[in-house]
Order: sequence, then C-alpha cells, then structure tokens
Amino acid sequence: MVQGMDQTAASPFRPLPDDKWQWHPSPVPGQIVYVTTHDAENEVNLAPKSWVSMAAFRGPIIGFGCSERHRTCANATATGRFTLNFPTTRQAERVAEVADAPRRSRLAVAGLTLEESHVDGAPHLLECPAYADCSLVRTVRFDGGEVFLFGRIEILAMHEELLRLPIREAYARLTPALFCEPGVVGEMRLGPEKNV
Repeated sequence: MVQGMDQTAASPFRPLPDDKWQWHPSPVPGQIVYVTTHDAENEVNLAPKSWVSMAAFRGPIIGFGCSERHRTCANATATGRFTLNFPTTRQAERVAEVADAPRRSRLAVAGLTLEESHVDGAPHLLECPAYADCSLVRTVRFDGGEVFLFGRIEILAMHEELLRLPIREAYARLTPALFCEPGVVGEMRLGPEKNV
C-alpha cells in the first residue's frame, strides 16, 4: 500500500493486464522507426520497430527492443552496427505491410531508398528526414527471447532543409509516427504555442 493513499476512497484508475497486447488503449505508444542492418555478406535487412528510446546523454546512447530471433538482432550483434531511420507518419503508413513482407521486398513495399553509410555502418534511408547511425554497445536479454539493443550514435543526421526552419515548423515536418496497438498508428501533434 502506498503511504498516504486512502484505500477506501473510490479511485478513477483500473489496473490493466500484464500483457501489453491487452492494453486498449495503450498509454505507452512507441515511435516507429525503420531499423537497417546488414550481415557479414553486406546483405541489408530493413525492419520496422516501435520500442525506441534515448538512454544516455553521454555517448549519446539510444536503444530499441526486438526479438532475439529477428534478423535485426542477429545482424546487429554480429556486425556491431545498426541504423535507426526516423520516418514521417506518411512514410510509416505501410508499416504493417512492410513488417509482413518478405525480407527482400520490404524496401519496395516501403517505397524507400538505401544510401550507404559514411562510417562503415548500416545504410540509411534517403527519404526519411533523419537517421542515427549507431555502433552497438550493449545487448540486454529478457525472458521470452526479447532483447534491448543499446547503441552509441556515431552520426545523427537530418535533412538540411529542416535545420533552417523555425523549430515548430521543423517538428511539424518531422511528424513522427507512433505505434499505439495493432492496427492503430498515430502521430505526434503539437499543442498551441505558448509564451514562456
């Protein structure tokens, strides 16, 4: 029992199940990214992911979650590299189709183009407004075959035109896509501008 909470008072909260797939609606949306990796033969893999987060300022360190069985995890741990590509909501509209497509046709389904890394990392997607080319620093394994991969950002790059825009307009153009639950993709919306 939490100190100071009156357990006899009616609470507006209702506990949700432990299974995230049962959260309707989910209070924890995740930004959709396209992760690009390559294997030892330089064959590129593209996979959409939605559990991505900054982890530390020093590095800087960013990470994402996936299954240990996925080619993304196998490639990143074998080569020590991965690239997070940040699509707009429009570029993420077909994310479910991309995830379900055979590996070799995912780029075509997404309608995106690869560009080689400038630091011997995994290629990035030319049309996405930003990408983070990362070197793997740690893999954390969880029960059920899930992993979280942490990477040091070697290059964080953004389309130059966005860097010249006023900050609110730049965010509006980035329009990150958010995975809420299966079949539901939302977008980040800016609230009214306030004088602070």
